[in-house]
Amino acid sequence: MTNETTPVTDSQPPKVILWFKVYCGFLCFLYLVTTAFSLFFLLADPADTEMSPEGARLFGTLLLVLGVGFLGACSLPLILRPRPWLWTYDLVIICLGMTSACILPASIPLLIFWIKPEVKRHFGKS
Repeated sequence: MTNETTPVTDSQPPKVILWFKVYCGFLCFLYLVTTAFSLFFLLADPADTEMSPEGARLFGTLLLVLGVGFLGACSLPLILRPRPWLWTYDLVIICLGMTSACILPASIPLLIFWIKPEVKRHFGKS
């Protein structure tokens, strides 16, 4: 009998888990670049940005908040252990990538393999 809060782990996790971690690492890199790029708008001379000072600050702040927020959200699956709720959280991260045409080619195969029973079993979902 298996406790529902403890995931069932096989000797080898499904291969899609490794590819999902690569996917999350790539997203973390993109959001880190976004965060760094926000500093350009926050610290540069407004004449260099061809925007009003308020517009540049607003845009820089928006990029900073979104970059840091998504960086944190995408780094969680890299450090957390498999739990039933984490499978759903990871599914949301995969679907988040489907909103970008650049990441869509990676998100679709991940989604197809993510919903397979062996992946759910790895996370302790029935």
